[in-house]
Amino acid sequence: MALSFFISGFGSKDYSSEQLYALYRDSADTAFLQQLITLHGDALYYYLLRQSDRQLAEDISQQCWLKLLEQPDGFGGNSSFKTWLFTVARHCLIDELRRRSRWLAEDITAPLVDTTTCPLQQLNVQQQQQRWAAQLNALPFLQREALMLQLEGFTLAQISQITAQGEETVKSRLRYAKQMLQQLNGASNEQA
Repeated sequence: MALSFFISGFGSKDYSSEQLYALYRDSADTAFLQQLITLHGDALYYYLLRQSDRQLAEDISQQCWLKLLEQPDGFGGNSSFKTWLFTVARHCLIDELRRRSRWLAEDITAPLVDTTTCPLQQLNVQQQQQRWAAQLNALPFLQREALMLQLEGFTLAQISQITAQGEETVKSRLRYAKQMLQQLNGASNEQA
């Protein structure tokens, strides 16, 4: 359940995320918060979904936005708003995974299939999505996390900030993740 799906009529390109946050913080007008959710809600949810399961992604996503409601002064402006939001999400996710004493998601999420294509194409797309999800879930948590943040568009510096690790560590995690995905992809191509 992506939050921004439910909010319509918002989505201003006139304000940056940081400006929307400042307007929300200073006025407590939830219209600004709704615009932030519209801008970043889906990306946050899908990042969490790739790190966990559907229910946990929904819960953590909601926790992040609730934290913003409860503590509107939480964002200090030391990074972009999106970087800060993903950092909060990461901390909440790790806390919850530790609480549950698990570091790997066992569930492969249900793939999204385009219903406008023929059934054979849908099957091929679904199989590719399942292979990708299985390969992604085979990565160690920290490598998968770095890769998902990079795929989300974060720079090395931002990933370093979100994960509280040095840029060289992030580069290593990305390199190992990509190498493992190449190996897994090669193995699945040989089986096909």
